[in-house]
Amino acid sequence: MRDLEDEDKSDLKGQRWNFNINNENLGDAARDQLDKCCFLYEELGKAYALKEGLRRIYRIKDIDLAQNALVYWCELAEASKIREMITMAKTIRKHGAGIIAYWETGITSAAMEGFNNKIGWLTRQAYGYRDEQYLILKIFDLPNLKVTKEL
Repeated sequence: MRDLEDEDKSDLKGQRWNFNINNENLGDAARDQLDKCCFLYEELGKAYALKEGLRRIYRIKDIDLAQNALVYWCELAEASKIREMITMAKTIRKHGAGIIAYWETGITSAAMEGFNNKIGWLTRQAYGYRDEQYLILKIFDLPNLKVTKEL
């Protein structure tokens, strides 16, 4: 946005929601605006197509097809010459085994990430624990902890 002319900025103003929402949830007017932006700004159109393509991969049921689709998506992202998409492709390649584990197990890492966030919150609340055993006890007690926000 920083490098765009004022006229171009006004075309894109307020369009972020249209790019972030799932394509199937867009209304007709929003879809028309999105199509116009993708037509006028080629790089933005490519990035949006890649985003939607990556979303579609997660609907694939077969693990081999999903793995091939991810490899192909990475090739498309790198060929797009869009810096952010190239970075995303590198990240997918780096964590490919963990991503493919979703198809093997049907489980995401969301619960683990949430629990890790709780442990981080716990250590921040106490400004760090000096006693490792006490920290471990507090971690095991996390499910019983009631968090309240009071002013």
